[in-house]
Amino acid sequence: MRHLYVMTIAALLGLSGPAAEAQNVLRIGYFDIPPHVTGAEGGRPQGAAISYFEEYIAPHFGVPFEWNAEVTAPTRLMNQLGDGEIDAMIFLGRTAERTEIFHYPNPYLVIPETIALKADHPLSSITTVSDLYGLRLGFLVGGRIPEPMQSNRITYDLIAGKRLMERNVEKLLLGRIDGIYAPLSTALLSIIEDMGVRDEIKLVPIEFLGPVEIYSVFSKRTVTIEIVDRYNMALERAQAEVGYKEFLENYLKARRN
Repeated sequence: MRHLYVMTIAALLGLSGPAAEAQNVLRIGYFDIPPHVTGAEGGRPQGAAISYFEEYIAPHFGVPFEWNAEVTAPTRLMNQLGDGEIDAMIFLGRTAERTEIFHYPNPYLVIPETIALKADHPLSSITTVSDLYGLRLGFLVGGRIPEPMQSNRITYDLIAGKRLMERNVEKLLLGRIDGIYAPLSTALLSIIEDMGVRDEIKLVPIEFLGPVEIYSVFSKRTVTIEIVDRYNMALERAQAEVGYKEFLENYLKARRN
C-alpha cells in the first residue's frame, strides 16, 4: 500500500520511471522575509508562514513535503522553481510573467501596498503616482513593481542578497533613499519594531493600487494541477479554522511576550 501511495504522489508531481521512486515528496523553498520566514535553524525554516503551513494547511493537504535545508535568495528560488529543481515556494507575489511558469493557487494573505518614509517626511497620502515623482525608493531585485508605478520619474534602488528589508531600513534612516516600496507592510512593520525604529518610520498606503496578494506557488514543470487543487482545498479548510492574518497577529504577540 505504501508503494502505491508513493507512486500516486509521484504521478501527481509529474514524475515517472526511476525519478518517481527517488522523488516522492514536494520540495519547498523559501527566502528570508520576516516575520513570515525568519531563516533556518538546524536545516528547518522558521516563521509565521512556515508554522501556518505546517500546523493548518499540511494536515489537510495529504501530500508529503520537505523544506529546503537553507534560506535561498528569491531570484535564485524562482529560477530553481522554473527549472524544476524545487517544486514549490512558500511565499511569492503574482505577476503575469510568473503565471507562465508557475501554478498560482488561491492567496493566503491579502494586504494593502505601502511606501515607508521617515516619520518627518511631508508626504502623508499617496492618491496618485505623481505623489511619488522625484523619489528614490528602495526595493528588491526581482521584486514585482506594479505597472502604475513603473515611471521614469521614480528611481528604484534595487538590492539583492540577505537582510533585504533591514538594509533598506538602514539606507532610509541614513538618507541614502527617500522611501521603501513596501508591498509587504506586515513584514516591514515587524522588522522596524525589531530594530527599535518604529517611531522613526511611517507607512503610507498607496491608495491608487489594489492590495497585494501572497501565495504559495508551484512549478509547472514538476507539479500537476491536481496538486494545486489539493492545496486549494487544504487552504480553504485551514482558513475555516483560522485565517493567516489572525494567525500572524497571534504569532507576533507570542514572540514578543
